[in-house]
Amino acid sequence: MSHQEHEHVDLNDVEALTKIDSEQVLGAVEDLAGQCLEAWEIALKVNDLPSAEGVDSIVVLGMGGSGVSGDVMQSVVEPRLSLPVRVIKSYGPLPEWIGRNTLVFAVSYSGSTEETVAAMTDAIDRGARIVAVSSGGPIGDLARDHGIAHVVIPKGLQPRASLGYLTLPIFGVLERMGLLVGIADDVQETIEVLRDLSKRCDRDQPIHRNPAKEIAHKLQHKVAVIYGAYGLTATAAMRFKCDLNEYGKVPAFWNYFPELNHNEIVGWSDLVEVNSESFVVIALRDADEHPRISLRYDITKHLIEQHTADYIELKAEGRSALARVFSLVYVTQLAAIYVGLGYGVDPGPVEVIQKLKSQLAERP
Repeated sequence: MSHQEHEHVDLNDVEALTKIDSEQVLGAVEDLAGQCLEAWEIALKVNDLPSAEGVDSIVVLGMGGSGVSGDVMQSVVEPRLSLPVRVIKSYGPLPEWIGRNTLVFAVSYSGSTEETVAAMTDAIDRGARIVAVSSGGPIGDLARDHGIAHVVIPKGLQPRASLGYLTLPIFGVLERMGLLVGIADDVQETIEVLRDLSKRCDRDQPIHRNPAKEIAHKLQHKVAVIYGAYGLTATAAMRFKCDLNEYGKVPAFWNYFPELNHNEIVGWSDLVEVNSESFVVIALRDADEHPRISLRYDITKHLIEQHTADYIELKAEGRSALARVFSLVYVTQLAAIYVGLGYGVDPGPVEVIQKLKSQLAERP
């Protein structure tokens, strides 16, 4: 069903919004702070973690909402970790260097993501040190059968509404293995930042006082082009793009500085009428930007904003890198849900993905 066939909904009509949201994804995301706290506590109790001695690399295997956990971890820890980190979103084959000194996180909310199951099986064959993160499924079975540590997270949510459950266990395991020091304080700060944001982004807050609703309102009948910068805000930009696809059922695009200044910036030069009618740029900013990156944001805005329907800037909040990336993901994820709700679309179900999976299952 197209958006044209749905009745548009006022984002200030809380009762109407709640009726449309059959899977209550809005509530799941609103409580991201509580989810992060619970996930951290789960990670601190996991048994049979592998030894950290001699670990020379870290890999995260995962797809979609589960794979983003690796992107978040990588963007947060790379500047403070002496080991290389890689996120792999495919079946494999895994790079040749992955072996017995590689710490591998196999992350799948359902535990049945076929690409992740295949890549995890490859990692097992190579003798890698593996930690599984799932609510069960074949990944849970593999963990049990091979004596692999398994962080068991609660069932019943959409993977994309489970970022806390999928991401915090990775940080908890790294802390407990002694590979990442001091992240516990950052987790606590992240929870505090999210609690504060949840008050401002609460569904009862009207559009003009709710940053998530305000972005969604500006995106009605427009296509979002989301810009971040290499690292934290690029991860948040990519995540916002995926959330708009899944919650809003709309196309969206993302890129990051400084790379986009070497190509995409030229794409705004012509088709001015189409661009200025159709596209809204959302620039995700961070207080810890490289000074030249800040300058690139500012000059790029000056060069392209007259060719866009709107140009919005959203600033990360918090002291730690973890809090800052989660703050951006939180506001933009709620905005994506509100985009869907504003179109009268139930943000939870992803029928096209289910059709794809069922057709794949028919052809093993």
